[in-house]
Amino acid sequence: MNPCRSIPQNSTNVCLSSGQYNIRDRMPSQIRGWWSNDSETQIPRITCLNAPKISCDVQPSLFWKLVDIDRCSMVRSPNCREVTLRSVRLYDSRITIRAQDASPNSTFSDCLFNHTTVSLLHTLPFESSTSTANASSVFLFTSNYLMGSSAFSFSDNTTDIQWSDAQGLKRNERHIIVENNTLPQLDIHLVTMEMPDLRLTGNTLTLCRVYVRLIASIEHGDRIPSLQIDNNSFSTIILSKSGSSTNGSILMHHNRVGVLAVVESNGVTLLLHYNDIRAFNLIESKGYETRRGDVISDNTFVFFTYVATLGKLSTPIKFDRNTMSSANIIVDMDLTGMMLMQDTIWTGPIEEKKAPALHLQLMYGFFLLRNTSIHGYSQGGIKVISTVTAAILIDAVSISNCGRGAISMTVEKSNIDIKSSTLYNNTSPTVGGAISISTSGTEQTVLIRDCRLIHNRSPHGSALSISGGDIQVENVEIIVEDDVDNPLNDHSVVYLYGTHDYKNVSLSCAEERYLASSNASSSLVWSCRPCASGTYFLGRGEVVEDVERGNECTRCPEGVECIDGKTPQAKPNYWCGKNAVQQLVCHNCPSGYCNETAHLWNSSCIGHRSGELCGGCADGYTLGFLTSACLPVDHCRHEWIGLLSIIPFVYVAVLLFVPIGDGAVWKSMSYFVQTVPLLLKQERQSSVTTMFSSLFTTPTNMGSSSWLGFCTGQINYIEREFISLYIPAGTIFLFLFACLSALLYHKMGCTTPRRKIIFLTKALDKRSMLSRCTTGLVAGFLLMYSGLIASYLKLYFCIEIEPTRWAMYNAGTERCDQWWRTPFVSVASILLLPSPLLLIFIRRRLKGTERETGRDVLMVLDGCYRQSTKYWESVYMVRRLAIAVAYVFITDERW
Repeated sequence: MNPCRSIPQNSTNVCLSSGQYNIRDRMPSQIRGWWSNDSETQIPRITCLNAPKISCDVQPSLFWKLVDIDRCSMVRSPNCREVTLRSVRLYDSRITIRAQDASPNSTFSDCLFNHTTVSLLHTLPFESSTSTANASSVFLFTSNYLMGSSAFSFSDNTTDIQWSDAQGLKRNERHIIVENNTLPQLDIHLVTMEMPDLRLTGNTLTLCRVYVRLIASIEHGDRIPSLQIDNNSFSTIILSKSGSSTNGSILMHHNRVGVLAVVESNGVTLLLHYNDIRAFNLIESKGYETRRGDVISDNTFVFFTYVATLGKLSTPIKFDRNTMSSANIIVDMDLTGMMLMQDTIWTGPIEEKKAPALHLQLMYGFFLLRNTSIHGYSQGGIKVISTVTAAILIDAVSISNCGRGAISMTVEKSNIDIKSSTLYNNTSPTVGGAISISTSGTEQTVLIRDCRLIHNRSPHGSALSISGGDIQVENVEIIVEDDVDNPLNDHSVVYLYGTHDYKNVSLSCAEERYLASSNASSSLVWSCRPCASGTYFLGRGEVVEDVERGNECTRCPEGVECIDGKTPQAKPNYWCGKNAVQQLVCHNCPSGYCNETAHLWNSSCIGHRSGELCGGCADGYTLGFLTSACLPVDHCRHEWIGLLSIIPFVYVAVLLFVPIGDGAVWKSMSYFVQTVPLLLKQERQSSVTTMFSSLFTTPTNMGSSSWLGFCTGQINYIEREFISLYIPAGTIFLFLFACLSALLYHKMGCTTPRRKIIFLTKALDKRSMLSRCTTGLVAGFLLMYSGLIASYLKLYFCIEIEPTRWAMYNAGTERCDQWWRTPFVSVASILLLPSPLLLIFIRRRLKGTERETGRDVLMVLDGCYRQSTKYWESVYMVRRLAIAVAYVFITDERW
């Protein structure tokens, strides 16, 4: 490597070959480096030993190219006209350069700054007080790379210079060009007579600050100068314009700002398109007479703040198709301005900033919000405050799940129009869960039209709370959510205070809330209130086509308790339903059908039961045998029909060949098993008792446990009862058939082939077949009597569910006017009810008879009783009848 060489002290134009150079007092204004491309050579490197100065006395322009400069701290030169740095690398340096001319031009291209700060100042010569019009001035800063703590600043205070075309630039090109640079910090300070043409394109910047101050107001004609910022990546960018008014603009397209973008101006027009900015703050204050409105469209923000005060607008401010989390807009114009905010996409709240989706403050203007959806903001959807002499139109907006109200407004002398919007499931801790508008003054209108307000909640005016002005509500649907659990809740849904009119409004209260109404010339209050204790209301209070319905509570009926407007509670073993006029009807429930504890009036049924008096089964379930519960249809087996069909034959065989009908033990046991199921509650019957008892009664709902029951298929209550009657009735008819056959056989003088049927021969040695048929028939009738009479009475028993509507008590889903009931009840009444008296009559007719059949009948009826109590079988029959009547007709199990 060559040893360090010194550059001559008075050199102004040098060309350096590869190597190391030292410099002490003066830096040449013209430096060029050259070297070969082989690996053994390097770019000339200049190291500053002192703090040299730059001299442009001989060469008026500063031109450095293809050199490395290290550890230089140079003061600016007062006489450089142009500054050009190309492919220069600066290390650990601090350089300040002044370009002093009526039309200074500077270029920085392909340079590298490493821990270096460079400041460039364009200024007028000291001796110059004026300059020619249309002088040229261009600053180019392109493809530079700044590392570490490097920074670059550019200032221009050529206050008398008018920016114009220069160096062949077209009119739509820019005079300050900053392109394709990577640097931590860029500062641009401009003090000019008109809005400069500035272009920042394709840069990657950590901090960028642009300050523009105008010292005069110049008309530009058709040409609109602008600051254009395109396709950059910033961490933070600050744009500031002050001074005189201008018709210029700031254009920002396709930029990405990771932290903050701030625009501070006093009247410049902002055009913002397709940017991705985390936090954007625009502050326009002390605006000038007339300017064009800003256009902010197709951007993505997290936080958006827009503050514009004073001034006048010639065109509307437009916010179109932006995506954001929250927006804070404050506009105060001297002359009515228009703000149009359309097709905004709200991304939801951010925890670090608790704010409503849109916070608006408007003075003397018109604001339109259209076609947007807001969801999930705990601090509210739209909040309008301190708005005076304005007009606000909210159109086609959806707001849901917001706290502190969906739309909240405090305005003065302003007109409000909310239309074609849906506000759903919003809450407020104070007033107006959906819409709260407070106005002052009478010369203003509030119009709510074509809206849907659904399930909004607040202690007061949960759907609408509007005070002041001329209020009109048209084509509005209101559906009320259940009350807020708040002791201060007054249950009001619509509160209108002021001159009001409504048309085609529908309101539906929550379930079990009646409509309380107060309508005067200066106020309207609709409330959905709970009933007082001891009363209830079923259904919903309503306003349908402006007609109020459901305004009164009803006193609670027997069997249900009504407390503090809560859902009525049915007492244990009570079923409740509602009739055609939405009133409760309650009845004692059949045993095993209803809940044994207090329960909601509409949740009475247990065991998969449903319908009136829980007499039916839920979908997919059916009635079974040996249980009061409903069983799954897919668990039913048709094979059970075969088992049921052979039971009468088993009874006949037992009663024919086992002489048990006249035994005292048998009579006591049969009476016991017939009456116990009728006296005990379903849940207290043991499984063994239930199954054993069912052999002697009808196996319908004598059981309480569903695991004991079985089903044969989809059947209703009447079908099941008739199937159940098959066992006792079939046994009796089978006995009749057997007895008639035996009697006919005896009359014909036939004898039994004793040698062929040995077991029958042995049985007939003790008692004849005719005698066995007679005793078995009478014993079977006595045995089956309780089951027959109980089934008959259950099919007969009907209650009046409500006036003119009767249903079977044990099958509330079955009507009592079916065709079969009259002949069935008539036949059963004739055959079953007189049976106790018929027994007394039969005993008297057969007393002292010598006929074998008569003696067999008496043997069963009174064979086991003492002489003085031979009539006791009739007493047993009466007791069975009385117990069956009590079992069927006494519906309160306490009795």
